[in-house]
Amino acid sequence: MTRHKNIPFFIPHSGCKNNCVFCSQTKITGFSLPKEDIVSEALRLKATVDEALEYMNGAEAQIGFFGGSFTGIERERMLLLLDTAYGYVKKGAVKGIRLSTRPDYISNEILDILESYGVTDIELGLQSTDEEVLKVSGRGHGREVCFESAALIVDHGFGFGGQMMIGLPCSDREKELRTARDIVSMGATSARIYPTVVFKGTPLYDMAVDGRYTPITNETAADVAAACLRIFREANVEILRIGLHASDELKNAPFGANHPAMGELVYSRIAYEDIREQLAGKETKGKMLKICVPSNRVSAVVGQKGCNKQKLIEEYGFKKVKIYKSLTQEDVGLSIEAED
Repeated sequence: MTRHKNIPFFIPHSGCKNNCVFCSQTKITGFSLPKEDIVSEALRLKATVDEALEYMNGAEAQIGFFGGSFTGIERERMLLLLDTAYGYVKKGAVKGIRLSTRPDYISNEILDILESYGVTDIELGLQSTDEEVLKVSGRGHGREVCFESAALIVDHGFGFGGQMMIGLPCSDREKELRTARDIVSMGATSARIYPTVVFKGTPLYDMAVDGRYTPITNETAADVAAACLRIFREANVEILRIGLHASDELKNAPFGANHPAMGELVYSRIAYEDIREQLAGKETKGKMLKICVPSNRVSAVVGQKGCNKQKLIEEYGFKKVKIYKSLTQEDVGLSIEAED
């Protein structure tokens, strides 16, 4: 699977006329940019891409439109942004264009337009495939639309990415695992997992304050996200991100899974579970555990502030746990020896 570096261009909340309970951005209904602002935005896109390409050193890149429902913005604006980005595709400076949008903002007409401008990957903000969760979360569409839109994307030959949320109102672990399995069944090549964060000023905040909604904790979010990640990995679906980007808004969120490094928590949990599987049935008390780890997995195996090492000592009675970098990228290897 080829990984592309994204050159992100953010269009905050633009194109979305809906008001989901978890959304922290101001709803803009009927919002339209003046002609001069549309042109200015396209120039900013060009400047962003030109600057990014200087530091790519020849790496394959995609231009990514994120932050809003791209196919829901006014048509003139969408076409100018696409045309500007497509110029880089035509001259071979980037490999394609990636964008995110809502399931109910997809149609055959839209997909034909996107295909003509070199779009290669489309991510759908599905959030959940459960009818009740979608309704209570104010998504404005049902489960069937998720599947129909994904099928259209796949049938048109685009790479399809599914974005899901953990901890939404009326959701639970089984519904979230089912959503992950549904995303796989839709033909996804990539996925993002976003544990729910509760921001002030949102309907979800009011629901949490008056007891109609119980926010998910970092611990539970990491546990469920790890289980979803395993589902995606088994199906060779690439995980693009787990959790929101660190920000002051995230840090100050009063409720929910607002850990600034949620992805690290999840990958650390996965690593610990993998090690536990290898230790099953082995004599461990009073001995030393040596773990040989590919360099790209050292941080996950150690865990934040060494938590995995400490848990192994407490759970299995090891005297010491030592972690070594391997010279290859093979899976984690263990050896148990008498304590020296």
